[in-house]
Amino acid sequence: MSVRFDSRAQSKTPGRKLAPLLAIVMILVGLAGCSTDSAGADSQTGSENGYVGSDQQLTRVAPKDRAKAPEISGPSLTDPKKTINSSDYAGKVIVYNVWGSWCAPCRKEAPDLQAASDETAKVSQFIGINSRDTGTAQPQAFVRANKITYPSIYDPDGSQVVKFENLPPSAIPSTLIIDKQGRVAVRILGSITKATLVDMIDDVAEGK
Repeated sequence: MSVRFDSRAQSKTPGRKLAPLLAIVMILVGLAGCSTDSAGADSQTGSENGYVGSDQQLTRVAPKDRAKAPEISGPSLTDPKKTINSSDYAGKVIVYNVWGSWCAPCRKEAPDLQAASDETAKVSQFIGINSRDTGTAQPQAFVRANKITYPSIYDPDGSQVVKFENLPPSAIPSTLIIDKQGRVAVRILGSITKATLVDMIDDVAEGK
């Protein structure tokens, strides 16, 4: 944006004319600082790794800096009599996706998640965590409508989500990738695309 100055006005009252302009500049600088994404300041972000996501904040943790992921368990959304335990998938890359049937970005990314699950099935296990739905009817309908085949834990009170440090309970959708050693390797806040997710799963499976 260019700003043109009236030299005649400046010569008469320079202080009075410049003061409002300087105030605006200072406000804009302040706003720019507030919008800076500090997530993952001590690790690599998606853009630095060549990943291109969609409406998300992506943080990848270097292998030497990874923390142990908590074990989670809970009733299956589609079969309440069955309990899903993350420990059953030890040794595989686990992809947790926190979602809600009321969440528009969740609907947007659902086909990409299923496609990524299918493509990486040999090395990964996807587990959904259905959060903040107060009943099972709507999320079950969501699963059927999007033809989701991987299991989801029904977690209406968020008791499983809060086990993960640095994952805001209100951040829905969000996705975590756990490496074969059971450590948090990638965190995504917001929706994600199939291409980006597959690339990250492949990298984590290879020990990167």
